[in-house]
Amino acid sequence: MTTAPDFFRGAKCSVHRLLLGLHTFGQSYMHVPEMLGRAGFPVDAVITPKHSLRRVRGIKRTFLAPPDEWASTVEKRLLSGEYSLFLNVDEQGLKALYKYSWHPDVVRYLPLDPASETAATVGSKREFYDWCLRNRLPAPETHVCTSFREAWAMQQRLPGSWFLKGDAGSGGLSVLRCGHGSRPVGEMPPGTWLVQRDEGTDVGSGIFLADRGRLVSWMGIRKVVCLNAGLGPTVLGRGDPGEDVGELCRRVALASGVTGLTGFDFVRTPDRGLLLIDSHLGRMSPMQHFDRLYRVDFAAGLRACLLEKAPGESAPPHPGPAFIKFPEVLQLLMQGGLGNLLKQMDPRAKILLSPPGDPLTGMRSACSTVVIQARVNAGRWRRLIFSAP
Repeated sequence: MTTAPDFFRGAKCSVHRLLLGLHTFGQSYMHVPEMLGRAGFPVDAVITPKHSLRRVRGIKRTFLAPPDEWASTVEKRLLSGEYSLFLNVDEQGLKALYKYSWHPDVVRYLPLDPASETAATVGSKREFYDWCLRNRLPAPETHVCTSFREAWAMQQRLPGSWFLKGDAGSGGLSVLRCGHGSRPVGEMPPGTWLVQRDEGTDVGSGIFLADRGRLVSWMGIRKVVCLNAGLGPTVLGRGDPGEDVGELCRRVALASGVTGLTGFDFVRTPDRGLLLIDSHLGRMSPMQHFDRLYRVDFAAGLRACLLEKAPGESAPPHPGPAFIKFPEVLQLLMQGGLGNLLKQMDPRAKILLSPPGDPLTGMRSACSTVVIQARVNAGRWRRLIFSAP
């Protein structure tokens, strides 16, 4: 490839600006503005009024919009012609993007073409699994059921250990690890459920920068300790520089045609190699800001694309130190996970408490995390007390 992508050639602006979409989840992404700022371009954001990152440094201009007007405000900003690239951050924003009917002049800014089969996977584990099959991408054995009751009965008949996954769940919620002898849980969300073979605990994430399906740079993360009984966001992780991760990033980028910083979750198996277990396509990973721990620089790749240098694929990541994700570590401690963290702890692990030069954002993020988890714990205790015989 010797010329810049058509996507970037069409920009009307003379000075490159980046537009960031921040819809709901904030604490996990507090380093994103600083990371993008390394590219040397101004970063603006469309953000909901109660978002925890509305005062984070690194954002030049903030455009507030309530959730039901968030996508239309993104459209208005992109129609202004000021921006070279739009980057969506979280899952709720992704769902809002692909429920909206876009002006034809804005479609090219979206991470996924709304008319593509990849866009149909947004918010649906079943559609993502079907997409993997159609594109010959590896995934665990999976059965689709019309209800939780049907899924529970099926996994009881099947040998081995299985996951039950609600079609629309995210963040490790509506995911259960089951096996023979498991007991049914309480009321679960209605709708489609997946029964997916449990392929073990060697799980991780592939995180990559792509330009309309062309891989620019990537890194791999091995998940060691996670929230929600090991099924949720990463708290303690290590670099995974295996070329098998890079090759899967290459294949997923090509099949999806995605633009921007994104990725997926995988499980590594001894017989089938890497298998895809969850999609981040169209949104960011909470861990891309650890890129320079592994000698990857996503901002540099982004800058090269925007300056029409049409870079080749960057060098693979290097082995590096483990990391502890903040503020998720606070959430883990409040869930009673200290023992597991200490058991797996690497004393050399790096922890980034706040973006460089912005300690207030780290403090606000920590306070927000403590308040939210305290409410969750209080609700759990109330249910236990009032449901007791």
